Amino acid sequence: MEAAIPAAPSVRYLNPAWFASVMGTGVLALALAQFGLVGLALPVYGLALLFMAGLLGLYLAKLLRYPQAALADLQHPLLSQMLPTLPIALLVLSLATRALPLGPWAQPLGQGLFLLGTPLIFLVGLLVVYWVSTRLKLPIEAASGAWFIPPVSALLVPMAGGLWLSSFPKAWQKELWVVSGLFLGIGLFLFLFVLPSFLQRLYGYGRLEPHFLPLVFIGLAPVGLLVLAPWRWLEGGAQAGLIPGGLVAAWPVIGLAVWGLGLWWLAFSLLLLLDTLLAPCRRAQFHFAPGWWGFVFPLGAFTLATLALARALDSAFLGGLAWGLLGLLGVFWLWVMFYSFRAWAGLGALRPPKGS
Repeated sequence: MEAAIPAAPSVRYLNPAWFASVMGTGVLALALAQFGLVGLALPVYGLALLFMAGLLGLYLAKLLRYPQAALADLQHPLLSQMLPTLPIALLVLSLATRALPLGPWAQPLGQGLFLLGTPLIFLVGLLVVYWVSTRLKLPIEAASGAWFIPPVSALLVPMAGGLWLSSFPKAWQKELWVVSGLFLGIGLFLFLFVLPSFLQRLYGYGRLEPHFLPLVFIGLAPVGLLVLAPWRWLEGGAQAGLIPGGLVAAWPVIGLAVWGLGLWWLAFSLLLLLDTLLAPCRRAQFHFAPGWWGFVFPLGAFTLATLALARALDSAFLGGLAWGLLGLLGVFWLWVMFYSFRAWAGLGALRPPKGS
């Protein structure tokens, strides 16, 4: 029997989950900057910009040349959840741009990424939930951590909006703050809706297949952002004179309670990962896919939340843990980046997945 000839590389097969590589690389640059490691953050940020430019070009080519393939992504129960990673990547780059000393062009770039990403987050997230809920009939067994991605996308808006608010003209600030607050509600309640569905799937349908494991880590992202997003949104409102500053001072106490869920979720996710890697039969099924970037961005969001709480509460315990999480973030990034470069070096990223 002759071996099957691999399909020729084509943008038709570009997985939208690759935009999570921009998210993961961008959040690493942001975290390194927040920890004062600017010399390391700058080249990582440059990589994130390079990835974004390349992936945008490839994805636009897919939309123009193979619109039916792009529509098929929307109709897929898992790939559809990855579509918001594109606008999320824009906001992550906006945040990283603000955190780094990049010169006079940084402010208009960061503001532009925020203003472009915000409506796209609303439109893409709404389209995904509408399409899945009206075109697909998914059993609870199909629930995965990918369902957290729409809430994550919404929570990034108040975080970025609060940080950029004072840089916009005074006449814009109140309305931008109000719009950012609306997204805070969207992200919070979508997270509260998704969490019980995912836990029900974990409790009621047995062990997750190995390829779903990176998606468990995505649960860290909304927790980290639920610490940071209200905080930065309140700070922005206080700096603009829209709300009393006392609300900001009280937030770290509330944020600490939210953060506790993230610590539990991180321990649970790491246990599942070790359980897979230490069992040869499960490790053999654990093949690389762009969804592995789900290991990186959520951990970055939780690391940033830990550092912010450590500084606000002057906690040596949280401070030491933040540095440990930064090290773990770097290890995960290097691990996933190695396999990503291998995939792109052989253009496997532009071929259909095995078994399709």
